[in-house]
Amino acid sequence: MKTREFVENLPDLVRQQLPPELEDFQTIAPMASLVKLHYGAKAVHYEVWVQSRKRDVEVGLHFEGDPDSNLRNLTLLRQRRTDIQEAVGPGVAFEEWDKGWTSVHEIVPLEPLTMDFLVDVSFRLSKMIKTLEPLLRAGGGRAQEQGQHSGYTLRRP
Repeated sequence: MKTREFVENLPDLVRQQLPPELEDFQTIAPMASLVKLHYGAKAVHYEVWVQSRKRDVEVGLHFEGDPDSNLRNLTLLRQRRTDIQEAVGPGVAFEEWDKGWTSVHEIVPLEPLTMDFLVDVSFRLSKMIKTLEPLLRAGGGRAQEQGQHSGYTLRRP
């Protein structure tokens, strides 16, 4: 399947794997190789980015709002690093990026874009959402409306 088809089909699969209290995410229209899912504040979103040239797929939670809120959210999750890595996987990274942005993500080696790989990536993302979203909600994280970034800047540290 084409990359765009892959990212367009991902949200429906993820939604089916989530409990009712997490099904209400919104989708930012998929780009050619990227899809973002959020719960009201676009600056705080789950993202899947197929990076063909690098031969990998990034699956993660991005904080792209104001630097103070981004760092506060990352710190909240870093406090539960061991629990998160046990639930999601040992390859989960907690990073500070440029512009004061932060993320919790994992890099998955790119495989042929088949239905099997789409299902695998969807389960990785749903597991991340089921793990991180309750921690953010319980810890008072995630809410960022002011100063949020509305454009797409594809970047890596």
